[in-house]
Amino acid sequence: MRLVACALSTVLLSGCSWLGIGSGSQGTHQAYEGHNSGQYAKKSAHYGQQQKIGPCQITSPMQAVPQGCRPEQVTLALGNQQASHYGQSGYTDGGYGSHAANASASTRYHTPKQRKKRPLLRGSLGLEIDHSVSGNLYSPSTSLAAAGYNRALFAEGTTTGSVAGGQTTDTVYTSSNARLGRINAPDISFDDVYTAPLRITGGLEMIMSDHATLFANAGYTRAEGKKGGGAEINEELLRTITVTDYNTDPTAGPVGAVTGTTSNTTFIPNETVATFDYEFNELEKVDFEVGGRYYFNPMFRDHLERTVTPFVAASGGAAYYSETTVVENQRQRYLQRAFDGTEMSPTGDYYDVNFGTPTQLYDSQWTPYGQIKGGLEWQMNRKAALAFEAGVKYEGARDFSDGTQGDDIISIPIAIRGSYNF
Repeated sequence: MRLVACALSTVLLSGCSWLGIGSGSQGTHQAYEGHNSGQYAKKSAHYGQQQKIGPCQITSPMQAVPQGCRPEQVTLALGNQQASHYGQSGYTDGGYGSHAANASASTRYHTPKQRKKRPLLRGSLGLEIDHSVSGNLYSPSTSLAAAGYNRALFAEGTTTGSVAGGQTTDTVYTSSNARLGRINAPDISFDDVYTAPLRITGGLEMIMSDHATLFANAGYTRAEGKKGGGAEINEELLRTITVTDYNTDPTAGPVGAVTGTTSNTTFIPNETVATFDYEFNELEKVDFEVGGRYYFNPMFRDHLERTVTPFVAASGGAAYYSETTVVENQRQRYLQRAFDGTEMSPTGDYYDVNFGTPTQLYDSQWTPYGQIKGGLEWQMNRKAALAFEAGVKYEGARDFSDGTQGDDIISIPIAIRGSYNF
């Protein structure tokens, strides 16, 4: 009987320990310690777990099945802090939201996740409007056509009467710069001629860290040249009436001889007598730039499924312009209509004098430039992102074909850029 009682006591004690009765968690820790207790005790202390675990619960998916448990009985015990640890998703959750897969609360798992490898390169393609806000392209005051205006070529007049009749009346309409004559020629800005140059860019971006990148781009820009007003010749209108008398009496001397002349001139000041329109050729240029971007931490990470990351960028490069030419077209005012007040148009009646030949203003040449930008980048998926950016660009002056220097150009580039991780 004593042997039977001892054996029964041993069985009961073993059953209680296996069921978690009596000594409870201490028995459980002992069981894990016999297998791998040191490792998991450290993990429990690290994650701050305070709760007890069951006999068939494990704290890591890599842990072996506890002794005395069947595989289907094993469950994974995770506390809140531990779940948060396993929910991290590599470097994407560390504040670098634009260069790798997007991470959000919905992608956090309760199992360890292999750390994502940061991509090394991204390819990019962009469209940009490079709107100029400062810098003149051309000064019509230097135009030879306007400066060399020959008013004598555009005089108008009529003659009435005859020599045989004894009298003629000549009326001549012309202009003069003797009093208040001037050339009105406001400078033509780059924006006047090329309002919205379109630039197409392509390039590579090297990802240096979670926040910094280096990039290199090549671009092509094209814009259609405009036709518009330039210089105006502003003078006084003149009307000169000359009456000439002739001899009609043979006894008084030679018939047809001038016997007397009277002349009277009237004027209207400050009138436009001629205008010059300017037509420029197309703008074409290629450019190359290198620079860097700094990406801040993503915005609204707890509210957006895909990250939106603000950034700043700085770059410098050089642009190669094709030659720039201009054609000056002169239009002349009908002087008699202007003086007599018989014009049909409230701005004056004009006719085309000529369509000039192209004059080269700038030779093909390289110019340096630099720019700073800021924007937002939206991570559309693990590979692709879309960015919107704007900034300020400074471009060095080009030299005119005659050797003089033009103006520096300041513009406001606005761009949309797509990128793809390799």
